[in-house]
Amino acid sequence: MSERLIDLLVRLAPRERILLGLLVLVIIPVALVLGLLWPLHEARQSAAAELAEARVLDAWVIERQAEMARLSLPSETAELPPAIGVSALEESLISSNLRPFMSSLETRDEGEIALRFDAVSFVDLMRWMDRSDPGWGYRIAALRIERGERPAFVEARLTLVPAGQ
Repeated sequence: MSERLIDLLVRLAPRERILLGLLVLVIIPVALVLGLLWPLHEARQSAAAELAEARVLDAWVIERQAEMARLSLPSETAELPPAIGVSALEESLISSNLRPFMSSLETRDEGEIALRFDAVSFVDLMRWMDRSDPGWGYRIAALRIERGERPAFVEARLTLVPAGQ
């Protein structure tokens, strides 16, 4: 085998031998590095960066879990405020300028109240719920919010039941 290779190289012109040597010693290794090793190196760096990001996110979630555990949750034995009723609920909607956006207000069995908003500002609705929730004597049994056609507006359906139930 080596004799045939030597015979092949002897038959070539000196310039062709130099070009063939250049191909074997320079071009093939460079192509190997650029075509195979470089992409593998970049993929490894990308994976390492994603792993570091995932670890940071994991640490953040663990910190939030510890923070949530430290928060004091309301005691179940604490006295629950009485339900404020439909008229007081409607008054709070009026004072928050949400009454015009409400398309339905229903009272059901055992003090359950269903509210429907077809197009209401999400921020205003959340402010009203945040402001009203601790003392209104209801708990939210069902809440469905869907994006509306206008930006920052939503369709919302809210079912409230007295907190004692």
